[in-house]
Amino acid sequence: MAVASAQGKDFSSFQAPVGPSDLTGLSFAVARVSNWDGTVMGTDPHFEGNWRAFKTAGIHRGAYWYLQQNVSPGTQAAYFVKAVKAAGLGPGDILIADSEIPSAGADAMTHAFCTEVEAIAGPHCPVMVYTNHATGQFLVSCTGWPLWFAWPSPVAPPAAMLAPWKEWRLWQWGELGSVDADAFNGTSEVLDEWIAAYLPVPVAAPPAAVTVTTDGKLSLAEIADAHATAPSGILRATAIADGLYAANVAGWLNAVFAGTASPTTPVPAGLVLRIP
Repeated sequence: MAVASAQGKDFSSFQAPVGPSDLTGLSFAVARVSNWDGTVMGTDPHFEGNWRAFKTAGIHRGAYWYLQQNVSPGTQAAYFVKAVKAAGLGPGDILIADSEIPSAGADAMTHAFCTEVEAIAGPHCPVMVYTNHATGQFLVSCTGWPLWFAWPSPVAPPAAMLAPWKEWRLWQWGELGSVDADAFNGTSEVLDEWIAAYLPVPVAAPPAAVTVTTDGKLSLAEIADAHATAPSGILRATAIADGLYAANVAGWLNAVFAGTASPTTPVPAGLVLRIP
């Protein structure tokens, strides 16, 4: 192929349930969710098992929904996301609108579906549009979502064919063993980076509280210097952490305030002080 591409496949109940050997060497895989009976929505009977297999293989995964134009896009989006959540939707999982019906209404339908999917699934799942040249030309308001382009060919699709998109993110280029084969527009490392941009930023755990039990050898100022802080900060942190000073801490402070103990001499042993 003309581009350096991470490889993937997309599966449905038209094939046997996915096994480990089906995913060997792949960076991603996509499973069908939609299983229409006329205008009645259903779920592909292999979806849940395939979805689990992708996770077990440790590859990136996507789920797609074949979009019908005679059923509310909101209703379809709600069913789609609910089905994927029931199987285990995680951050970085790709949700795809399969829009293949060429008509003037395809643009509004696809746009409304993708907007609703984003609203239900949240910001941590990429949303994508799958289409072909026949339908893609109608989807003029949908280019804010990445393109998965269907074009069986040994070479990548030319830019003119992608319009109104400027580039493809995934390309369904043919078949391998009666399974649709796909490419990502970049290496597996670029795919990792693209997915990582959607993942929630890890929240740093607060630093573990530091406490000091005095040994009767250091003054409060010396304890503060050892921890690069100020004596007043230690007293404030101790008061906040404990709500009230412990009896022995309170007794020492009262002696200092009364002038019967010096703040420059060693703090009595056994006091628990908090370090900010």
